[in-house]
Amino acid sequence: MAAVQAVNVHSTSQMTDNLSRKEFLTWINECLVANYGRIEDLCTGAAYCQLTDMLFPGTLVFRKVKFNTNLEHEYINNFKVLQALFKKHGVDKEVPIEKLVKGKFQDNFEFVQWFKRFFDANYDGHPYDALAARGGEVILGSGKAPKVNPAPRASIPSKIKPTSNKQVVTTVRTSHGPSAAPNPAANHHHPSGDSSELQALRQQCEQLNLEVSDVFQVPTTNVHSILRRQWFIFIFFSFQNCFPTCPV
Repeated sequence: MAAVQAVNVHSTSQMTDNLSRKEFLTWINECLVANYGRIEDLCTGAAYCQLTDMLFPGTLVFRKVKFNTNLEHEYINNFKVLQALFKKHGVDKEVPIEKLVKGKFQDNFEFVQWFKRFFDANYDGHPYDALAARGGEVILGSGKAPKVNPAPRASIPSKIKPTSNKQVVTTVRTSHGPSAAPNPAANHHHPSGDSSELQALRQQCEQLNLEVSDVFQVPTTNVHSILRRQWFIFIFFSFQNCFPTCPV
């Protein structure tokens, strides 16, 4: 069966539509359920191939088209597929492949202007499921995803020196271990000169022992007995002063 022949259109400065680039992209994205963000993204040629299939359903072999690619030689291949479709349906437009695949805005904008007029002259309004026709493949344009600003990072507090393992173990034992018995000596302040004072007193007692023995001619054994008793009393009261809570 002969292929449906297209209505040819020829753009001139008087026939150019006054659509903005945004309006062209909106039209293509709605027709193809695509995500083109720039006119330059149309340099892959894939959009034109499927729009032609929308005009003449069943005419495109989808496996020949690369919808998501960044390779120029695959752009060229897509436009060659488009040129073959034009020839099949009697479209006399020569596709400027070498210019379009470079991704320059002006060249691609001029071509999409012509293609929109060609599309409007040939589309009869029949429904077309573009996503199903290409097997559910998502179109991302030329593969250049829109730049997304990174989320602001929360301010990082100044570094805190980690607690050492030894400190952690000590804390746990203090919290959960049995309470230690109170140390009475820990709450009492010992004079730093206690030992030296006791030594001095001992020397004084020995000196008195000798003096008393010489002056009163008291036998040394009796003097020793008296002084031993006095020394015991002195030690007893000194102990009580140092350890008042300790029973004797």
